[in-house]
Amino acid sequence: MSILESSPRRSATPPTSSGDLLTVEQAADYLNITEHFVRRLIRERRIPFLKVGRLVRLRRSDIDAYLAGRLVPAVRR
Repeated sequence: MSILESSPRRSATPPTSSGDLLTVEQAADYLNITEHFVRRLIRERRIPFLKVGRLVRLRRSDIDAYLAGRLVPAVRR
């Protein structure tokens, strides 16, 4: 077995449970917005994020809470 065969491989599928960490790309896909806008939300500290070394990760639960805080209720007539 060579070193290449025993190295861990990254999964291309996004995490599924609410406690999972998302990359900026995965968060953008989840929100159906651009990566640029996700990075803007991070830069402006409008959405919670984690730093793992130089990497930025977002918790799905934090994204859901962010969305819930921006919900505009329907007006009943």
